[in-house]
Amino acid sequence: MSDLLPYQPSLASATNTRLDTAARHMQQCRVSTDDMMRFVKNDAEELQRNKSRYCVHKDELVVGIGRPWDVTVVKKMNNAYPRVVSNLGMLDDDEDTRAAIQMIRFMNHYARTVRERRHIIEFFRKETISQTRCREGAVWQVLPDECRCFEPVQGAPGKMLTKEFLSMMHDYYPVGYATTIGYAHPNTGDTMTSVLIGGLITVQNGDFEVFAGDPVQFYWCFEKDDFQKDGRRRPYLNIWDGTTPQNVDPSVDVSNSRKRTWQAREDSEIRRRTYELSYGQFKNKKNKGKLVAKIKPYFPDEDNPRLHDWFRVFGIAIASARPNEMVDIKISRQSM
Repeated sequence: MSDLLPYQPSLASATNTRLDTAARHMQQCRVSTDDMMRFVKNDAEELQRNKSRYCVHKDELVVGIGRPWDVTVVKKMNNAYPRVVSNLGMLDDDEDTRAAIQMIRFMNHYARTVRERRHIIEFFRKETISQTRCREGAVWQVLPDECRCFEPVQGAPGKMLTKEFLSMMHDYYPVGYATTIGYAHPNTGDTMTSVLIGGLITVQNGDFEVFAGDPVQFYWCFEKDDFQKDGRRRPYLNIWDGTTPQNVDPSVDVSNSRKRTWQAREDSEIRRRTYELSYGQFKNKKNKGKLVAKIKPYFPDEDNPRLHDWFRVFGIAIASARPNEMVDIKISRQSM
C-alpha cells in the first residue's frame, strides 16, 4: 500500500461542494456581432483588433439580447441561436457615451410596470429634458442640478442625448455562464459559445454579500451605487408628472439632496482589483473600462417592485460568500 500514489481529493471533497458531479444543461449561443458593432460605433477594425476585449470569455456571465426598446429598428428575428454578449463594448461613463449608461440605470431603477417602461422609452425618444424634482405627497421637491441623471446637450439646453442610443438598447436578460470562448466578429474566430444554463457552478460574486438560499440576479457593474450596501434597491422616488418622468438620478438621497455612493471594505476592494486585473476589466490607455455583468442577491421591493430586477433573476446561491469572492450557485434558466 505504501507504493500507491498519495490520495488525491476530488473537487467535491476538497471544496465541500458537489459541483464536479452536478448535472448540467448546456445551450449553444452566438455572440451578437450586430449589437457589438453598435457598441463600438460600427468600427469593425476595433472589434477585430481588440478581439480579446470584446469576446465572450470562458466563465463570463452571458447576457441575452431581448426585446428592443425602439420597435422601429429592424432586428434579425430568424436567428438559429440566441444572441448574446458579455460586455457593452466601448460604452463607458464618459462624455461621449454616458447617456447610454444612464439610460440603462434609469430604466432598471424607475420602471415598475410595462406601462412605465413604455413611458420611459418615449421619454428617451423625445429627448426633451425634464426638471430635476420628485414628489413627496402632493408637493414637488426641487433638487439641485447635481442630482440630474441626464445632462443637457451643449448648445441645446432643453435636449438630452438619448435618442441616438435608443437603437442599441434592449431588455437584457441572463442566459448563463460561458464554458467556451466566443468571438465578437467572425473574422477573428468562431462566434459560437457554449453556455451553462442549468446546473451548479462556482463563479465570482459581485459587490454585495450573498448568503445560501438567496435568489441571484445579474446587474451591470455601473449600477452598484443604485443599491444600498446590503444589496437592496435605494428607496423609490416618485418622479412621475403624469406620464413624464423627471430627470432624477437613481442614486439620489432626498434627505441631503445629493447622489450617494459607497465604498466597500478594504479586503473586498483588494479582491475586486485583483480579479479585474486578471480579467481585463480595468481601464485601458483610452480610460475605457470594460462594462460587464455581475451577480448579487435579489431583494424584492414589496412597495415598488422593479420590473427589470425581477426578470434578471436566474439562479439561487447554494453557499455564502463575501463581496468579490468565489461562490457556488445553482442556475435554473432551463426551466424559466
